[in-house]
Amino acid sequence: MDVGLVEALCDYSRPVFLFGLTPPLEGAKPEELRETARKFVERSATLATDGFIVYDIQEEKGRTPEPRPFPFRKLDDPSHFAQVLKEVSGKESVVYKCVAEADPGGFDNWLETAIETYGVNAYNLVGGASSANQYSGPTIPDVAAKLNARPQCAHGGVTIAERHIKKGNEHETLVKKSELGMQWFISQAIYDPEPMIKLLKEYGALCKQRKIAPKRVVLTFAPCGREKTMRFIKWLGVTVPEDVEKEILEAENKVGKSVDLLCGMCKRILEETKGCGVPLGVSVESVSIFKNEIDAAHELFRRTQSMLLDFLGEPWLVRYSIVDKKSKRTSFDYQRPATPALPSTEEKPSSADDAAKQKGILVGAGLALGLVLGKVLRI
Repeated sequence: MDVGLVEALCDYSRPVFLFGLTPPLEGAKPEELRETARKFVERSATLATDGFIVYDIQEEKGRTPEPRPFPFRKLDDPSHFAQVLKEVSGKESVVYKCVAEADPGGFDNWLETAIETYGVNAYNLVGGASSANQYSGPTIPDVAAKLNARPQCAHGGVTIAERHIKKGNEHETLVKKSELGMQWFISQAIYDPEPMIKLLKEYGALCKQRKIAPKRVVLTFAPCGREKTMRFIKWLGVTVPEDVEKEILEAENKVGKSVDLLCGMCKRILEETKGCGVPLGVSVESVSIFKNEIDAAHELFRRTQSMLLDFLGEPWLVRYSIVDKKSKRTSFDYQRPATPALPSTEEKPSSADDAAKQKGILVGAGLALGLVLGKVLRI
C-alpha cells in the first residue's frame, strides 16, 4: 500500500529514498514550469523514489571568500515547484527552506501559502550561510514551533558531518534539533566517508546513552563529471579529499569514476556503521544541466538504493504504478496490446518473486511511469 512522504520519512522501520533537484528560473510561465516538471519526471520515472527534494537556492553571501563558480540566478519558489511536481508525478517533495533570508512576517506568509495553497507537508529547515552575518529572518526554533503546531506537517534539518570533525559536537546538535521536533536529517553531499562514519557511530552511542530513539539520517550523494562541477561542490562546503578529486578529474570517464567512488563510499559507511542504531536513507542530487551528469545521478541512485536494501537483509522488489491513465507522459500508448514484462536488469529479484507475480505485481522496471518501493512482506 502506498504511503505519504511524511509517513515514509517518519517510519524508521524502513529505509527512505529521495531524488533532489532545483526549481526552474524565477519568472517561468506556468506551462514552462509544467514542461520542466514533465521532462524531469519522465527521465526519472524508473527510479523507485519515495519522493523528491526541491532545494531552496540562495546567493549565500559570506559562505566563502572564493568566487561562486556559477553566477547566482534566482529560481522559482521551491514550494510552488513542489506542487507542480506532485501534479505531474503524483509524488510529494521535501521542500528545503532557508529561514534566515526573509523577514518574519514574510516567512509566515510564505509558510501559509506553502501549506494551504501548495499542499507541502515536509520541510527541511536551513539556517544562514555564515554565522558572521546578520539575518532578518526567524530562527530555526521559531519555525520548528510553527510547524509543530501543524499536525499535517513534519520537518527535518541538515547535518554536515565535516562539522563533527572540526567541532566534535554535531551528534549533540542532532539531539538538540530532534528536541525541536525534527524527524530526520539530510546530509550535505558526501565525498569523504570518514566524517559521516564517525558522526553516525557517535550519534547512535549518544542516543543509546540517553535512552532516546535516534532520528533518520539521509545520506546524500551527487555525481561530478567536470572540473567546474567539482569547484561548485567544493564551494558549497563539501570536503573533497585531494586524492578523490584527482582520481575523478584525471579519469577518462570522469562522471563514471565519480559514481564508482561514491558507491564505494556508501558501501563503506553502511559496513562501518552497522549496529549503530541510526535509521538511514539515501538521496541523490540531480542539479546539473549536463546529460552525462543527469544520467549518472540516475545510475548512482539505483546502485546506492540496492546497496542499502541489500544491507538491511530483507527480501525486496520494485513494483510499478501508473500515475494517471488519462495523462500520457511518455510515448507509451496505453491502448495498444500489452507486451510481455521485461526482465529486471537493475533491481535484484527476491526469493518471493513467484508469490509476488501471483499477486499481480510486475517485478522489474519494464515500461513504468512511476515506481514505488515495497517490502515483500508488506505487500
